[in-house]
Amino acid sequence: MSNASDAIAERTPRPLGPAQLEDLRRAARLCWWSLGLLGAITVMMYAAMGGSQAMQTALIEDVLSMLPPAAFLIALHFRARGVDAIYINGRERAFDITFLASSVALTAVGALLVLDSLHVLLTRTHPVVGTVTIGDSVIWQGWVMIAALAVSCVPPVILGRLKVRLARRLDSKPLHADADMNKADWMTALAGIAGIVGIGFGLWWADAAAAMFISVEVLRDGVRNLRNAVRDMHDARPQQVDRRDVDHLPAQVAEAVRALGGVSACRVRFHEEGLRLSGVIHVATEDGHLGATGVQAVRDAARAVHWRIDAVAVMPEPGGDAAPAPGVR
Repeated sequence: MSNASDAIAERTPRPLGPAQLEDLRRAARLCWWSLGLLGAITVMMYAAMGGSQAMQTALIEDVLSMLPPAAFLIALHFRARGVDAIYINGRERAFDITFLASSVALTAVGALLVLDSLHVLLTRTHPVVGTVTIGDSVIWQGWVMIAALAVSCVPPVILGRLKVRLARRLDSKPLHADADMNKADWMTALAGIAGIVGIGFGLWWADAAAAMFISVEVLRDGVRNLRNAVRDMHDARPQQVDRRDVDHLPAQVAEAVRALGGVSACRVRFHEEGLRLSGVIHVATEDGHLGATGVQAVRDAARAVHWRIDAVAVMPEPGGDAAPAPGVR
């Protein structure tokens, strides 16, 4: 029994530092705020929806916007369970799995919304927007819809900006994708407002066109996130949090290892596991020998580069075979 416990303990992922744990707690609070505020916005949008296709699509988009923060919170819950006899490597990839699941849902619903909007355009379905009574006044319901859309874009934009900062500090791509969706909500609101104004001017197609724009944006977000999620699950070369360039940490690790005494060359192969990077370092030494002390020195040098470096396997190789520049594959 003790041997099994020791084996499990040896595979325990490298613990996060106090700063990263605090950032994760802040990210969790922002996700809970997102669920609460988006839920309130959904209720408001439903009450003001009327017969506008654009409003209906914007309502669905607001509901879908709750998927990424919910997925992040679920992943955070599973990650906290750590290592056990079944999950011997921990649950670091919970973020990748929930990101993939929410991306699939977003893509599927986006595709259905595009088809629905296209059907409305082809069948020339005319929206009906009536009047509402507020106190002693009777006003056009379109004004209520426009007000609801204008209010709906404010909380997500603020939350998105706050999430981006934490996503960059944690290098959390799911959180960054969630923030991007939040920050882009103002486009949904503007499109919906344009569609309702078009109805007011007698342009029946403006509402359906606005719904089509929102649907395409939902589908585009879903496809982009799905592509990135599948890429991460395939252990592709690590990318920066905004996906604009490759992650420079593997190259920095290779440089740190090559700076060790006696190391003639090295190459590294890292992949992403949630917030962390794990992989293999192939090392060639000048004397062709790398003992246990040398292996530990290489591992310590790699982990000293950044808190994100987690599990590192060190593979000795014959001199000259380990690393064509730049030392990263």
